Amino acid sequence: MAMKRCPADMHYYNPDKNPECPYCRNAQDEKISTGVFNRMANADGADNATTVPVVNVRKASAPKPEAPADAADVVTKSIFKIKSGFNPVVGWLVCIDGNEKGKDYRIRAGINEVGRDDVHISIKGDEMVSRRDHAEIEYDPEDNSYHVIRKKNIAVKLNGEKVRGDAKLTANDILQFGQTTFVFIPLCTAQFNWEKPDKS
Repeated sequence: MAMKRCPADMHYYNPDKNPECPYCRNAQDEKISTGVFNRMANADGADNATTVPVVNVRKASAPKPEAPADAADVVTKSIFKIKSGFNPVVGWLVCIDGNEKGKDYRIRAGINEVGRDDVHISIKGDEMVSRRDHAEIEYDPEDNSYHVIRKKNIAVKLNGEKVRGDAKLTANDILQFGQTTFVFIPLCTAQFNWEKPDKS
């Protein structure tokens, strides 16, 4: 059971279960540009009608510089954690429809990655959610605002509308990643935030 990469070069799928990419098929209403990675070429180089996809055609790139020896000890921290010494919960996503209905996901200050892998907001059992870089939920403590940012997958909706980049979140917004739906609950608002916990 070998996985196959879709013609758009965006997903892997099982050709034994699906004759074509189920993710692209479900997103046919949005045009996907495939660039040079989905060109067709003759299978044997001869002039005949048999063609096969040309995959993984990449330009040679300069070698990446090596990281300093002590780089493994460096961990990226949010600005809030550096300033305050801790990284508190600033809101939640609560699953209201999907495999994990009823489960809550904590949102922390800074960037919270959404995906199926071991990421900040890990959505299990929804094959329409990318393993990594599906989307991000960001809380910016400097302007006390929340945003959803679409990354590699087009299956991101906010209140029923497709997200095409960055969108601001407000209390009780409905987010959909793949086939899983969430309600957004902020903790940090005009009435409370961790920078100024006392009401004044």
